[in-house]
Amino acid sequence: MYCHLNHIPKVPKASFSNGYFLILLVDARHLDYSDNSSFLKTMAKHPSDGSKNSDVGHAWIYLQGIYEHGIVCFEGGHSGECGRIQTKYFDGVMNYIDFGYANPTAEDLQNPRFEPNPIKYLWETQDDGFCQLGNGGHRPTFAVKVDLNTEQFQRILSFTKNYCYEEYALTGNQCSSFVAQIAALAGVDLECETTISIEPCLWIAEEKVQLWNDPCYSELTFASPDVLEKSLMEAVREGKAENALEWYCHYHPSPLKKRLERIVDNIARFPRRYWRYLCLSWAHKRDISDSRDSRD
Repeated sequence: MYCHLNHIPKVPKASFSNGYFLILLVDARHLDYSDNSSFLKTMAKHPSDGSKNSDVGHAWIYLQGIYEHGIVCFEGGHSGECGRIQTKYFDGVMNYIDFGYANPTAEDLQNPRFEPNPIKYLWETQDDGFCQLGNGGHRPTFAVKVDLNTEQFQRILSFTKNYCYEEYALTGNQCSSFVAQIAALAGVDLECETTISIEPCLWIAEEKVQLWNDPCYSELTFASPDVLEKSLMEAVREGKAENALEWYCHYHPSPLKKRLERIVDNIARFPRRYWRYLCLSWAHKRDISDSRDSRD
């Protein structure tokens, strides 16, 4: 799936002579979408850097132009899933499996129940969506620049002001779909969606757990930073955009405060996440072994 990473387009650096331009940025985690076991395992431990914060990556924009006789710059994107109001997606699925509740209270932890469709949490809308100004502590894995005319700039600026950031959903409006919608306003059509098949059951440690009994949860379609990254690279190859990764990383380093906040949060959540990763890793190996045995 990621053979394109071995052929990142080698093009001249982006030029910035035009005062109106748009930078599209993505922090792709390079997850494995081949099946639900591989997907959950790579969410638990990202293959790109080994981190265990269970996120699926991020995408955002940097917009610059002239508005009301002054230079206007906007950097940000649609973010959410902070885990403050509701449990994050991966953790919510695992909580359903462990306790029967996505967001268990202290009483729920003492009185667990059975949830027949724990994977359904991936379809939930998170109510903590917001406009993430800046890069949110993310470092882009790829970035492209698109020149704009005055009308395109004003349309995009208006879109960022009127967009509903409050609701964030893996299967709805989120960071990657936000970037794709803005790219379309700039005349660049990007692919960002992927679909994964979800098996009804999954091995976790030595226990076979049910992910769903309602077939409506057998497939999940959502916008992915991984797919978006590939589409951005293709846009550069096709001459629709310019590679702006080096420019962005040079002039927009990630703030130290944001990096420290993410490190502290990851440390606090590490023990439980690491245990879940070990369970999923063991289950993934068992699935592979069972598959080989069935072929033999």
